[in-house]
Amino acid sequence: MAREDEGLQSDRLRAALAAAVKGQPAELERLLARLGAVLTPRPNLRLAAAFGAEVGAMSAAVLPLLRRLAGEDAAPNTDRAFLPIAAAHGWAARLRAGLDIDEAWAALGELAADERTPVRLGTREALLALSLREGGADQLRQSATGWLEYEDRELRFGSVALALEVLGERRVLAAARDHQAVRAFISRTLAEVADAPRVAERSVARRRLLLSLPGTLAALVAQSTDQPAAHRWFHEECAQAVHRDVRAALSDALIQLNSPRYGQSAAGVEELRRSLQGSAKPLRDPTRLRPGTGRGKSSRRTR
Repeated sequence: MAREDEGLQSDRLRAALAAAVKGQPAELERLLARLGAVLTPRPNLRLAAAFGAEVGAMSAAVLPLLRRLAGEDAAPNTDRAFLPIAAAHGWAARLRAGLDIDEAWAALGELAADERTPVRLGTREALLALSLREGGADQLRQSATGWLEYEDRELRFGSVALALEVLGERRVLAAARDHQAVRAFISRTLAEVADAPRVAERSVARRRLLLSLPGTLAALVAQSTDQPAAHRWFHEECAQAVHRDVRAALSDALIQLNSPRYGQSAAGVEELRRSLQGSAKPLRDPTRLRPGTGRGKSSRRTR
C-alpha cells in the first residue's frame, strides 16, 4: 500500500471488496482479518484507513457491508476483531465525503464505546484523523454531545470517554473553532458523572470516562484560544464541585496543569486549587487530620 488516503493498492483486496458489496463478504473479511494484525502490538491501521478511503465515496450499496463489519462481535484476542476497526475508518470516510451523516456518527459512537480495547483504539485513530480535518473537531464535539443522551449507560459513558480523549489532543484542540462549546460539553459531562445513580460507580465505561477527563480538562485550560475565559470556567467548576469523582478529576487536572508540560504559572494553578479547596465538605472531626497533610500539594490530590 502507498498512502492510506489513496485507498486499497492490492488488486486482490479490491476484488474482494467488490464481491463484498455484492453480498459476498467472506473473502474480504478473511483478508482483512489476516492482514489487520490486530493481535500484534502494531495493528495495521494503514490498512483500515486505506479501506476507509476506498469505501468513502462509494454508492449506498456499501452500507450493508459497513454495518456487517461494525457488528462483528469477535473476541479481542482473535484476528476478526480487526473488522470493526475497518468499519470505523469506513464510517469516518463517509463523513468526510458528506454521506450518511447521522448513521455514521451513530455507528462511531457505538464503536467508541466498544468493550474491546483494540476496537476502541482503532476507532480512536479514525476519530482523530476525522477531527483534524476542517471542522472535524467541532463535529465530533457536537456528536458527542448527542451521545450524552444515550439511554444505555455503558454506551453513553463509553462513547463520551473516547470523544474526550480525542478532544484533549493538542492538535485537535488547535483545530477546534469553538472552545466555549467544548467547555459546555465538558460541563455537561461532569454533571452527568455527578448525577449518575450510585450503582453506576460499578460501570467500566464510567471508569474510562473518569480517566479521560483530567487530561482533557488540563489541555483545554492550558491551550484554549481564550485562556482567561477557560480559567474562569475551570474556577467555576471547582467552586461548585461536590461529587467526589468530579472533584478527583478536577484535582488530577490541576496536578497536570502544574507540570512543565503546560507552561502554567504556579500562581494561576494555585488560585484554581484554592477554588477547589473552598468547595470541599468540612471535615467531621478536624482534629483527626494527620500532621503534614497538605504538603507537596502540587503533586497530590486536593481533598
